Amino acid sequence: MKIDVQELPNSSVFKGIVDGDARVRRGSNLEVKGIVNGDLHIEAESKVLVSGIVKGRVINDGSEVELTGIIGG
Repeated sequence: MKIDVQELPNSSVFKGIVDGDARVRRGSNLEVKGIVNGDLHIEAESKVLVSGIVKGRVINDGSEVELTGIIGG
């Protein structure tokens, strides 16, 4: 059974848990403090700080991304 990709908020701080992959939409300004149990796909023209946990890959399609959390499992 395939789990759909969860879209994260466009701005502010995400503190939840995603059971699978997550996507940050184009033009977002977001801090990811939560847990993504799959891959995190970041669309172009976004500014994202990942200070939480991404158990999969962080896929950056041309955005400003800062990684201070735990990536990969």
